[in-house]
Amino acid sequence: MFDLRFPTTLIMMMLIADAAESGRPTVSSTELASKLDNNPSFVRALAVPLVHDGLVTSVRGRTGGLGLGRSASEITLSEVYRSAVAGKLIWDQRDEVPHVCEVTTKACRYFRGLTDEIEDVVVAMLGSKTLADSLADLRKLPAEAA
Repeated sequence: MFDLRFPTTLIMMMLIADAAESGRPTVSSTELASKLDNNPSFVRALAVPLVHDGLVTSVRGRTGGLGLGRSASEITLSEVYRSAVAGKLIWDQRDEVPHVCEVTTKACRYFRGLTDEIEDVVVAMLGSKTLADSLADLRKLPAEAA
């Protein structure tokens, strides 16, 4: 099963960036949760590493919420990705396979190297796009039929 933290976090970041472009410096976790079809505590949990990494700011209080830590054109998708997944590999290993032959003994190490290569390619590609680029690309997509 694939981890959904990055796509959910990216949508959340695009919602915050969209609000910032509209002159709203913060968006409440309740509003974000509603748009993500989730709950505010989940949104706040996703925000913790983003705040720690300086990608978003958190303003407490009744009129508070989450805002961009810096301009959307200065935030790369690789930063969002790394913050969202917090070091978790794109795929998990099968460490529990018994080591009964050369393949089963070496497969985990091989797969770990393959996963590292894939992760490097993903991070490099995401590093070439900013949050502002993503929002602009999203806006170019045709509307889906309801």
